[in-house]
Amino acid sequence: MEKLILHQYAGSPFSEKIRALLGYLDLPSAQVEIPVIMPRPLLMPLTGGYRRTPVLQMGREVFCDTALIAKVLARRAPEKALFPENLLAAAEHLAYWADTFLFKVVVAVAFQPKALADNPLFTDEAAAAAFMADRAAFAAGSSGLQMPLEEALNHFDLWLEAFNHQLKRSDFLLGSQPTIADFSVYHCLWFIAERPELVSDLVGYTEVMAWFDRIRAYGHGVVESMSGEEALAIAAAAPALDQQTLGKSVTVVPIDYGLQPVRGTEVKVSSLPEAFSLVRSDEEVGDLLVHFPRMGFRMDPI
Repeated sequence: MEKLILHQYAGSPFSEKIRALLGYLDLPSAQVEIPVIMPRPLLMPLTGGYRRTPVLQMGREVFCDTALIAKVLARRAPEKALFPENLLAAAEHLAYWADTFLFKVVVAVAFQPKALADNPLFTDEAAAAAFMADRAAFAAGSSGLQMPLEEALNHFDLWLEAFNHQLKRSDFLLGSQPTIADFSVYHCLWFIAERPELVSDLVGYTEVMAWFDRIRAYGHGVVESMSGEEALAIAAAAPALDQQTLGKSVTVVPIDYGLQPVRGTEVKVSSLPEAFSLVRSDEEVGDLLVHFPRMGFRMDPI
């Protein structure tokens, strides 16, 4: 079975979602620490330009977006029922809402002026300018993650109150065991809890904080550090792809933000029915099979 290689950075909330899932599912992984901003010269050969974080690598297969990564990981630990059949629509809908709308809310809350004073990304003027330029390029052509702070704070308080009320009746959002919904909401609140200036906004919600601590207690599993060079070498040395394609050149791109398309050839039959899968070639590592979730992405012919 191929080693799980997570390309991520420490402060990324979506990376924390997958790190926490690895802990809960008790799956060992190798983790490559990537730069917070572009360029990412040791990651782009694998993704072909996809900019969101994190990315999961297994040999010469690459899985993009945490919605799809979570499903790949869940298949390695089916006994945990991360996507329970009797709650599948509810769990996936709540997870998608958290990863999109709730994340947009917490970005506005996390980057409010009082939270930036001691943030290392903003204490240095040059670093702050580089970060803002990078994120502007990331959001180019879309509405991005923009939300007025007053509107975001209103949503934030209302949803915290709703979660707090619901968690009085169960240990996790949808019952006695965690589902994918818990991890999608968790990483959003983690983004706030990691900021000392903002954690006080959470402490009054005692049921939410108890639930948060239950998720955090799963840890990140057994982790080994890996360099980007090592990850590329693993891809290059992996067995050649045995994958039929349709011969059609396509691009895959998110539908909301990070609109940087990845180009390749559509595969005939994907091993993941919930994914757009394409083969792309890189001079350094050869052919790669790259997967994106169908929900939240689109595939266009070239």
